[in-house]
Amino acid sequence: MKAITLSAATLMLLGTLTVGMADTTATTEPTVESTTTQTELQTQTREMKQERIRTMNEFKEQLASMSAEDREAAIAEMQTQMQTQTQTRTQTREHQQEATADAEAVMSQTRTMTQERSRTHEMQQTQQMQHMQQMQQRHEMHQGGMEHLEGGVPQVDPSSMTR
Repeated sequence: MKAITLSAATLMLLGTLTVGMADTTATTEPTVESTTTQTELQTQTREMKQERIRTMNEFKEQLASMSAEDREAAIAEMQTQMQTQTQTRTQTREHQQEATADAEAVMSQTRTMTQERSRTHEMQQTQQMQHMQQMQQRHEMHQGGMEHLEGGVPQVDPSSMTR
């Protein structure tokens, strides 16, 4: 195997990139649908970490076989790609948060409308009951008035009329 000499700065940068790529996995994962179980999520996360580490190791091997200028260019390109990926993840996360906020607002609005409809329905039922009670009271008063009129005129029994 060929001996490779890398500057201390290059080695520190590669170490930082490796740790940085593996470390961002946990914080930049997209929101998973509620149907995905926790174990599936852990498995996916583990596989993504392993893939990133494998990719970084391959990159390090390629760097080892490059000249100093090519190495610097490859590292600069990798940094640009990582920045682009980070920006994309950030934008995706922001879009997901906006979508979640929009969904929550719609749910809140729907809940409010449902509550208003329920209150309106309850008020209508209350008004109908009050109207029915008033009608019943009027009917009872009318019936009571008729009985009073009928009961108010004394009935005379002709057999009791003796002279």
